[in-house]
Amino acid sequence: MRQFLKFTLATVLGLFLFCCIGFGILVGMISSATKEKKVSIESNSILRLDLNYTIHEKDEDNPFASLGLGSTRPKKGTGLTEIRASIKHAKTDDNIKGIYLELGLNDNGLATIEAIRDALIDFKKSGKFVYAYGEVVSQKQYYLATAADQIFINPSGGMELKGFGREIMYYKGMFDKLGIEVQDFHCGAFKSAIEPYIRTNMSEPNRQQLTVIYSDVYRHFVNNIANARKIDTAELNTIINNLQAESSQKDVDLKLIDGALYYDQVLDKMKDKVGNDKKKDLNFIDLSKYASTLPNDVSESNKIAIVYADGEIVDGDGKDNQVGGEAFAKIIRKLRKDNKVKAIVLRVNSPGGSALASDVMWRELILAKKEKPLIVSFGDLAASGGYFISCMGDRIFAQPNTITGSIGVFGLVPNAKKMFTDKLGITFDEVKITRHGVLGGLTKPLDAEESAFAQRNVEKTYREFKQHVAEGRGKDTAYIESLAQGRVWTGNQGIALGLVDEIGGLDEAIAYAAQKANLKSYRLKEYPEEKSLADKIAESFGDMKMQMIKEELGDQYETYKTVQWLKSATGVQARMVYDLGL
Repeated sequence: MRQFLKFTLATVLGLFLFCCIGFGILVGMISSATKEKKVSIESNSILRLDLNYTIHEKDEDNPFASLGLGSTRPKKGTGLTEIRASIKHAKTDDNIKGIYLELGLNDNGLATIEAIRDALIDFKKSGKFVYAYGEVVSQKQYYLATAADQIFINPSGGMELKGFGREIMYYKGMFDKLGIEVQDFHCGAFKSAIEPYIRTNMSEPNRQQLTVIYSDVYRHFVNNIANARKIDTAELNTIINNLQAESSQKDVDLKLIDGALYYDQVLDKMKDKVGNDKKKDLNFIDLSKYASTLPNDVSESNKIAIVYADGEIVDGDGKDNQVGGEAFAKIIRKLRKDNKVKAIVLRVNSPGGSALASDVMWRELILAKKEKPLIVSFGDLAASGGYFISCMGDRIFAQPNTITGSIGVFGLVPNAKKMFTDKLGITFDEVKITRHGVLGGLTKPLDAEESAFAQRNVEKTYREFKQHVAEGRGKDTAYIESLAQGRVWTGNQGIALGLVDEIGGLDEAIAYAAQKANLKSYRLKEYPEEKSLADKIAESFGDMKMQMIKEELGDQYETYKTVQWLKSATGVQARMVYDLGL
């Protein structure tokens, strides 16, 4: 026995030491791989923009990228803020002669695409060129490409140009077969987030609002492409409705693109543009490297804080790609008390989430607004809880195709008693000394009193939500009710309704904040602040886990995400659940 214990102890100790040493080596490799190397920009360079990945509002270094360990994020340069700053800087950089835009299939939100497209259009005012090339090009990537001087697609390739619409998956039939009942409590005829769980098809109010949303986005989409490509809008509508963009050569004939060329032929065109010998390689510099050369004036004491609310709003501190109510509130509290921070710009890209967390964040933002200017900038989404935390802003900026509004709340309580009992043979019993000592929920339905209690709680939250919006936007609650009820709107529509003040992006919001704070010079500081190496490693492991799940499930990944959300969606929710594909 003594020998056995000695052997076991030695084995455990050896494994522990092995793990410690292995982890130390891994951290050392990562530290070495992530050390910044000085980047020099050669004369006659071309900035290469490969945007075929999910673009976040702000991103941090991915420590595993250089090691090729499977994370989906590039090492640097994924953030929209960095992309726009790089394009803006390249406009006046004498070493940069033009931009090469690599096109592909990855679809980011239209408001994100719009922000980059606007930056490229502004870049061209310098007289420098923008060329775009791809083999198979998605509709949104084509929309981005229409900011370029010349668009080329591989002769055997093609692009998608079909307009907008969405197929929505409904789970009620599956839940009925499984013996799961979803008890819902909501306010607002248009609060369609609950529909996939309680219906088998789309409600008429939801069909109405989605038709209006897609029509407004499509109109903006067609007008901008028609203007950029010098095509009549009626003709472009015909092309889209009849799927005439069927090959790259046909696209040339329709004036949608400028040439059906191979990659080497596009390179030759750019060599002519910069005056290179055909035998000499072009000087490309990738976005990630170029972004690392951008100047950052840390000498300025006056600061404008940019606070990113990017992701689902949750209680507590939150995890990756979430906005934790408590963590966010601490940041705003800190900035409110920091005398060097002269203004706050809140950048929102969120479908909402927990109503409680949204209210916690709202309170801190209200307090901050009393101390310094608070300007809000919307990304792809500022819906439900995302609008809740924004409505008090001194001025709200949005893109024309931002999705916003969704002023409404709901609660969902799944009851799986039939599944447990009829399908699995699991039964339940209880003992209680008060009438509601054991509340209904996962294993039994709510009774009439419990249901009424839940509905009253939802209605109370909805009243408070509308009141916050009314006060923040200087409207009466009756008017807010007329455009609330969970209905979603575009940024363009938000202007007319008074939900949004101005069409513009983050740059415009920052400029307005500086004006409001009477600042002629300042530096920008982003929050949440960059994470530690240990946190980055942990986050990258989470990325790899989700990527493996996504690859394993394929088309069923969205269903998996929805079910995971349903399991975690406790309490009153101010959230837009499904993706509109915009």
